[in-house]
Amino acid sequence: MPAKRDIISKVLFPWLLVLMLIGHAFLVNTGWKYVEEKKPYQVVPTLNLEWMKLISLDQERFISLLLSLYLLAAAPAQCYEWDYRGLLSYMRVITGLDPYNKGPFFFAVHFMSFRTDTEGRMIFSYLDESREKFPDDWKLPWQASYVAKVRFKDGDLAYHYALKAANAPYAPPIVRILPAILVRNLGDIETAYTYLITLREHTADPKEIEAIDGALEQLEKQFPPQ
Repeated sequence: MPAKRDIISKVLFPWLLVLMLIGHAFLVNTGWKYVEEKKPYQVVPTLNLEWMKLISLDQERFISLLLSLYLLAAAPAQCYEWDYRGLLSYMRVITGLDPYNKGPFFFAVHFMSFRTDTEGRMIFSYLDESREKFPDDWKLPWQASYVAKVRFKDGDLAYHYALKAANAPYAPPIVRILPAILVRNLGDIETAYTYLITLREHTADPKEIEAIDGALEQLEKQFPPQ
């Protein structure tokens, strides 16, 4: 009897959730095919972490992976204004079930490209949590900086994330000098110059020194000393 109960709790219930998510995804995708005009649409329901922990029945990493795959399959559609509160609830449940799952943070960068209003900016607060969970990662803040610059047209926010990426261990030279490029584009030449000089004084990497010298040379060409 205990073995049967164990099978139910560890196999049947998780796969029942799989079928529920597949059914929901099917209904959403079917709806996408027949929508021609732009209009708000709540793609995913808000999830509760404690409720999902109860359903997972000690299979938290499996459910986290399952929800990650579901978000990966739910490609944004231009005809929808996504309900970002629902998306964020999914992302926070996924990382709540499995703190080592980095996928939702990359989903966040991708999803926020499709909505740049106040609600879309909520995702930046979630991305800040990635710094606590993955302090050595430079790719997430680097991608967030790109989206902030290109999609949100927010140079200050792009600079904020570029600094996080540049300060992460193992960041490549181009990422190290990115804050200087962004702050230079904002018109703050002095900060860009000071940043590059300070960076050069604290590095022994030949490739990084070469990149810094190139950025300094370009800066002096564009804005020669008076």
